[in-house]
Amino acid sequence: MGFSVRTKTPLQAEKMLQAAAGLFGTQRFHEVRMEDIATAAGVGKGTIYRYFSDKEDLYLALLERASRQMHDRLERSVRNLKGSTARLKAMVTAIISFFDEQPHLLSLIQREEVLRGPDFPWKKTREEMLDLMIGLLEEGNTRGEFAVRDPDLLALLLLAGLRGVLRFGKRPRPRDLAQRIVDIFLKGAVASPPVSLSDNPSLFASPSSV
Repeated sequence: MGFSVRTKTPLQAEKMLQAAAGLFGTQRFHEVRMEDIATAAGVGKGTIYRYFSDKEDLYLALLERASRQMHDRLERSVRNLKGSTARLKAMVTAIISFFDEQPHLLSLIQREEVLRGPDFPWKKTREEMLDLMIGLLEEGNTRGEFAVRDPDLLALLLLAGLRGVLRFGKRPRPRDLAQRIVDIFLKGAVASPPVSLSDNPSLFASPSSV
C-alpha cells in the first residue's frame, strides 16, 4: 500500500504567517498560542510544527518575510524614477501603502522593539530605510534640487512622522498625502503670509497712477 509524503509548500507557510500576523498584532506575544495560529490558518496543530519549531521561530520568520517584502517594495518604487524629490515621494508612498496593506505589522514591530531592544529583528530593515532616505536627501542637495540642513536628522524625523501618519492619519488616505508630506519636509511647514494692504501701499493706487 502506497503512502503520500507530506511536503512543505510556500503557500501553506504563507497561510500560517498571515494568520500569525493578525494574532500577534492584536494580542500580546505570550498570549498567542501555536494552536490559535493553526486554527486561524485552517491547518492542524501538527502541521504548523512541521514548518516552525516554536512560536519564536514563527515570529522571526514573520518579520524576515516582512523585511524582504519591504526591501523589494522600496527598491521597485525608486528604480526607474529620475530626480530625488520624485524618488522621495515614491518612497513615502511605498512605506504608507505597505503598512496599510498589513495593518497588524506596525503594532507587532512597535511592541517587539520595546521588548527586545537594539537586537530587534526589524533593525536591519529600518536601517536600510533610513540609509536610503538620507541618500536621497544628500543627492538632492548635491544636484541643487533642494537644500536641506542635516539630512541625517531630517530622515529620522521623516520616518518618525510617517509612523504617526500610519497610526493616527485619516482614512482613506488622501491621494496627495505623500506629496504633502514631502513638501512639508523639503519646503517647511510655515506658509508664506498673505500680503497686507497696509504693507503694500501701491495696492491703494488708482489705475491712472499705476
